[in-house]
Amino acid sequence: MKKVLYSLFFALILSIFSFNAFEAKASDKLSNRAEAIVEIGKLLGLDGTQKETQFKDVPKSHYASGYIQSAVDKGIISGYPDGTFKPSQELTRAHVAIFISRAFGSKLPTGNQAFKDVKKGDSAYSAIQQLVAAGITAGYPDGTFKPNDKLTQAHLKTFISRTDSYLKTGKKPTTNNTSKGNGTLKGTVIWKYNDFIGTKGDTGAVIYLFPTNATYPSYTKQQLFDWLEKKNELKDVYRTLADANGNYTFNNLPAGKYIAVISSKNTHRNVLETLNSHNQLKTLFGEFNYSIFEANAMTIFKHQIREIEISDKSTVDFSADFGYTAW
Repeated sequence: MKKVLYSLFFALILSIFSFNAFEAKASDKLSNRAEAIVEIGKLLGLDGTQKETQFKDVPKSHYASGYIQSAVDKGIISGYPDGTFKPSQELTRAHVAIFISRAFGSKLPTGNQAFKDVKKGDSAYSAIQQLVAAGITAGYPDGTFKPNDKLTQAHLKTFISRTDSYLKTGKKPTTNNTSKGNGTLKGTVIWKYNDFIGTKGDTGAVIYLFPTNATYPSYTKQQLFDWLEKKNELKDVYRTLADANGNYTFNNLPAGKYIAVISSKNTHRNVLETLNSHNQLKTLFGEFNYSIFEANAMTIFKHQIREIEISDKSTVDFSADFGYTAW
């Protein structure tokens, strides 16, 4: 009975911890037009000193007035016909594409990526093409771009970070996959049931594989939840489950570098221990995407992360022994 009560207590504590951690990391607060101009203005080195603006809804006292007027002077924004800028209007993917293109368009490449919901006559068409060609953003697995989807503050920071990276290197996120051919990744995932029964296969453990040359869009929270609940798949993320014996295999993997994550099904981590974020995966997958992945696949469950390289006709072993569950 004590063991049952102990487990229920820790399950309750863990559920509260996981919920709070997720809420803290998900950064669900939507971003707005003023915040976008401030971030872009900082990247451009614009004068952010508060000042009078030409917009009737942006007084000198507004925190972003300096950046907004400086952006007007640079031709990045022009506002609306009624003389407003609408600084508090929620930011969309199309908005941020236009702002970034106007600010840095001469340094960004052109592209011709087809999207079902972006036509050539659309006001954001050229801007979207530039951002996609530069690897700052990407479309969705269903062939859409979703230009009217609203951005959270975390999404905005991802756009700005990737823009900064492109401006510094002049290149899309570089591919580390320089070799050709196909190889195999396999392994065995086990845990300790108890001293009497001993070690068992961690049946249902999830193995994720992220190619380091992929470019991921800013998914919505619901899209990521559906993926984590195995209702859909994300482009360029491999996933499989450990079988009844804890074994798994990825066959015919394109040669190159990957970040592999094994998330246990049967063991839970000690929530009092520090959870170290994997910065390379965070950068690759996107800060917002990673925050939800971490909260749901790593905060609760024991896990291992390893950077691996697949070469032609090779077999790489990535196994894990998670030992006893924490509760």
